[in-house]
Amino acid sequence: MHHRLFFLLLFLPILGIAQNQEVPLVYSNILTDDDGTYFKSGDSTYSQAIRGRGYSLNQMVNAPIGTGEGIDFDFEDTTFQGKLYYGFINIREEEYPLPVYFKLSTIIKNGRAGINLINLSGKYDMINWETSRKGLLAYRVVSRSGKLIYDGRVGFEYERSFKVLPTIVEGPTIHRVGPHSAVVRIVLSQPVKTGLWINRKIISSEESLVHEVLVTGLEPSTTYHYEFEGFQTRLFRLTTAPEPGSTEPFTFSYCSDSRSGQGGGERNLYGANAYIMNRIMAYNKLRDVAFMQFTGDMISGYQTERKEMDLQYANWKRSLEPFSHYKPVYVGMGNHEALLNLYKSGKDWVSVDKFPFKIESAEKAFSDHFCNPLSELKSEDGNKYDPNPKGQDFPDYSETVYSYSYGNTEIIVLNSDYWYAPMLWNNPTTGGNLHGYIMDEQFKWLKNKISDLEADKAIQHVFVSLHTPFFPNGGHVDDDMWYSGNNEPRPYIAGKPVDKGIIERRDELLEILVNQSTKVRALLTGDEHNYAKTLISNATPIYPLVWSLEKIDLKRSIWQINNGSAGAPYYAQEKTPWQSMVSNFSTQNVAVLFHVAGKKISMEVVNPLTFELVDQLEF
Repeated sequence: MHHRLFFLLLFLPILGIAQNQEVPLVYSNILTDDDGTYFKSGDSTYSQAIRGRGYSLNQMVNAPIGTGEGIDFDFEDTTFQGKLYYGFINIREEEYPLPVYFKLSTIIKNGRAGINLINLSGKYDMINWETSRKGLLAYRVVSRSGKLIYDGRVGFEYERSFKVLPTIVEGPTIHRVGPHSAVVRIVLSQPVKTGLWINRKIISSEESLVHEVLVTGLEPSTTYHYEFEGFQTRLFRLTTAPEPGSTEPFTFSYCSDSRSGQGGGERNLYGANAYIMNRIMAYNKLRDVAFMQFTGDMISGYQTERKEMDLQYANWKRSLEPFSHYKPVYVGMGNHEALLNLYKSGKDWVSVDKFPFKIESAEKAFSDHFCNPLSELKSEDGNKYDPNPKGQDFPDYSETVYSYSYGNTEIIVLNSDYWYAPMLWNNPTTGGNLHGYIMDEQFKWLKNKISDLEADKAIQHVFVSLHTPFFPNGGHVDDDMWYSGNNEPRPYIAGKPVDKGIIERRDELLEILVNQSTKVRALLTGDEHNYAKTLISNATPIYPLVWSLEKIDLKRSIWQINNGSAGAPYYAQEKTPWQSMVSNFSTQNVAVLFHVAGKKISMEVVNPLTFELVDQLEF
């Protein structure tokens, strides 16, 4: 079967083609007819709508076709006009291989373009393809208006004509790194078998587009070289984590919010601010960080078509390379990772998490694209509001809520945009979860996790990362865990509100993380496109002027470190009750580094463009 057709058929279910699924019982007022689903509110009918530009990852990956003189590109859209930049990648000689673009480009007309590789011979043959008869070509797809759409790569060989080869279009990347194991992941242009060479052995895997290879039997704090067989690639390396409880010093970095920014060029690689992410990743390399935690709003998102989300995710992951060939990047969900069913009536609209959940939810798209650690938390099924306790009515939490350790430190990653319905507070009759709300089953999981870590003698420090701040300072004061001081916002399940409002749930989280834990050092948040350090203590004003419910008594202090400055458009500081506890607020793009050495932790906040020190802190 031709690989283009195979690729399309493999992903038909997740693209939502010819789906005819029932509306999940957890929603209300969403009905079905012959055209699909619609939302009914009083006398108004909201029809299902599509949001996006119609691009897909498939059309970008599958476009290259070998010819007698080079490679043609067929984007299978006769209306598509633009430009194609291209150049070689010197994969074997460069430790951090990146494209070098040729001085010429070619026009995309009626969805087609062509590259003459014979012209890239002689003094332009920087990869020696004329002798080796093979090479790796980078291509950049740009729209007619000059906006970047996709950065791709394609392997080729030459024997009287050029042939496109199976190519690693994403990766290799490192994941789930422990003292004795790790996962190495690649995504291919077409499904083939491969083998991972590492630790003096080959680990074979069956034919697939995505290979996630678990490597076991490794030694702690040890560097191993690895390479996938059958592709134009090179030796990379990974380093295992230290033994649990190790006081070996290490550094990790934290960022969030890299969705597309303003200013043109690579600040908007169709959904991602690749320019700022490239700089952050280079700075991570310079400072030899052990891993990076990135929690939410990687991409612009808010799409209704899975195929377009796939493209944006691919672009964001490209912005991590080549750092991610060597070190792991752990990711969490934000509100811009939303994949939606959108309903419109005139200028009014509502939206909910896309369903069917097992195929098309935002959570499913996220977990398909990443390789995070797994936890025992499955979904919100089984909570007291569940309309059908015997079946699955909610999306999976898989790979969106988890924890992992490195030496004496544990990172807990929460999902504060699970089952997210963007317009819920304005129109709760759809059902769905609120931006910033940690629902009951996730809350129970966190409570148990903190209890276990308190008893774990190997863990001295805990960081909790979630997308939405407990105490917003600029850009999201009207939501997150504050909603301008209004406790009424809360999730609605099967038409009914849950018992606890957003501020009540915030306080319950603080009870666990502050009063029931001695090890949580900081909350790592984003959502607001700025850097801000906020002291959370019993002296911090955290309530509106009128508050009739019980107030929490905090027994110690921790920090909220907000770094949503990885490239999304900035937010300035706003007035809040806790404003006096906020320090070093900045709208610069920064990377936050945590240096852990035994009992000591220090924080360093640096602008990766200028290397300017923005803030620092000793814990």
